[in-house]
Amino acid sequence: MPPRRLRESPSPPSPILPKKPKSHAGADLAHPLERIRMLLDKLLQHEDGWVFAKPVDPLSLGLSDYYSDIPDAMDLGTVSCRLEGNRYMDLHSFARDVRLTFHNAMVYNDKGDDVYESAAELSEIFESGWASIEQVLPSPPSITDRRMKLKDELPRLSKALQRRAVIIMKDINAWLQEANGRVQVDFEKADEATLDKLERLVLLGAMQQQVHKQGDKDRHNT
Repeated sequence: MPPRRLRESPSPPSPILPKKPKSHAGADLAHPLERIRMLLDKLLQHEDGWVFAKPVDPLSLGLSDYYSDIPDAMDLGTVSCRLEGNRYMDLHSFARDVRLTFHNAMVYNDKGDDVYESAAELSEIFESGWASIEQVLPSPPSITDRRMKLKDELPRLSKALQRRAVIIMKDINAWLQEANGRVQVDFEKADEATLDKLERLVLLGAMQQQVHKQGDKDRHNT
């Protein structure tokens, strides 16, 4: 059986990503966020980085089983957009997404396949660079602390975002309907990937509130 590939590898296309300065001269390397941007640039600018720069397109590639094997898809382009849009609750969540990108490629493709080997090589580059960055970051909150915080924050979201949270929790069978009609969420079933998704909703809600407040302020000043 021939090895499965995420995509063929002709001359690499240019990924559509947020534009950043070509040179990091004068950057404060002690600043974790700037060092993280540099590390992500290093991955994307690697000769095989283009393979992971955009979401896998199962339809055009004929990968009918992709989402069956990879339920939580991720790519470095999405990571870049989330980073530049302040969509990470903490920088450890950024690392989880990068690792997920390469993990998915190594799960779906066979060892020895070009995509598998590229993912393994880029994963090593990432872990080597991340190790020194992680040393200067605050310790990540425990899963228990994250669950407790979300339990307090999710009810404050807009109805639209709460509906999205319901879908996320239903996907892991953590949405409980009691006999008396009251609904509860079993946060103990929420793993790190689920918590990341819920935390992004909280961040999105905060961003929406800022936009609304700015709009109200602008109308008041006109």
